[in-house]
Amino acid sequence: MSMYDLEEDRLLAEITGRGARRLLIQLPDGLKNEGPRLASLVRERTGADVFVSASSAWGACDLSLDAAARLKADMLVHYGHNEFLRDGSNGIPVVYIPAKSRHEIIPVVEKALPLLQGTRVGLATVVQHLHNLPETTKFLEEKGFKVQLPGRGPWSHETGQVLGLEKPTILADPYDKTVQSLDQDRARIIRQRYAMVEKARQASNFGIIISTKPGQSNPTIALNIQHQLEENGKKAVLLYADEIRPEKLLDFTDVDAFVDTACPRLALDDPERFPKPIVTRDEIMVVMGAWTWEQLLERGLVRL
Repeated sequence: MSMYDLEEDRLLAEITGRGARRLLIQLPDGLKNEGPRLASLVRERTGADVFVSASSAWGACDLSLDAAARLKADMLVHYGHNEFLRDGSNGIPVVYIPAKSRHEIIPVVEKALPLLQGTRVGLATVVQHLHNLPETTKFLEEKGFKVQLPGRGPWSHETGQVLGLEKPTILADPYDKTVQSLDQDRARIIRQRYAMVEKARQASNFGIIISTKPGQSNPTIALNIQHQLEENGKKAVLLYADEIRPEKLLDFTDVDAFVDTACPRLALDDPERFPKPIVTRDEIMVVMGAWTWEQLLERGLVRL
C-alpha cells in the first residue's frame, strides 16, 4: 500500500461527475511511479483517455495547463499540492489531490521536545501533513505548550500550511525520523544572500528572468524592475523561459547578474549553480539602493 492517500475514489467520482473523457495526470517526481497504476484504474473504471505527465512538477504554481490544452483534455489532475492559483486555470478544470501522508507524526514530534524553548510554539507543516495538525496540537498542549498555527494567506489557503519560514525553526522529519534546528542554515543563507547582493551591486548589465509557469509568471514586476534599473544607469534585458536552468543562462555572456522574478527558490536554494550572481526581486531593491539590507530582513527574504 502506498504511504500516501491518492484518493482514488474521489478521483473516479470527479471524472464521472464532470463527464471527463480525456485527462492529464500531473504528479511530483516522488509519486510519478503511481502514474501507470492510476492511469490503468481510470481507464478501466471510466473508459476515459489518460495521459500521465513525465515532465517535472515543481508545485501548484507549475500546472501543466498548456500541455492539457494541447491534448484537448477535459480535466487536469494535479497531485501533491493544494490550490495555489485562484481562477488561474484558463478554463481547464483542475482537481487538486494533496496526497496525504500516512507516516506517523507524533513519535518524531516527541523527539523534538528537548529542542523547544519556552512554552509558546508555532506549528506548521506542508500540505501532506495538514490533516495531522489537530492531533499534533493536542499532543503539544498536553505537554504544556501553547500552540499557534499560521493563518491562511494569499497563497497558503489552509491554516497551518507553510511555504517559507523566517523564524527560528525546529524541523521534525517523519520520513527519516530525524530532528534538527535550522538556525545555522538560516544564518548561512543570510550570509550567502548578503554576499550575492554585494556582487550584484558591481553589475552593469542585468538579465531579468520571467517564468512562463502560471503561478510564477510576473512580467509586470519584471518590467518595473527593468525601468528602475535603467533609471539607475544600468542595462537590463527581459529573459522569458519555462525551465530556468543555469546552463541555459551561459549563453547570455554579456549579462553580469540575473534577477529572479519567478520562484524565489531558484535564487535561494543553489545560487552556486548559476554562472553569475542571481538575486531575488526584493534583493534587487537593495542593489539599487531603494531598500537597506536591514529593511529587507525585516520584510523577509522570501516573498511569493
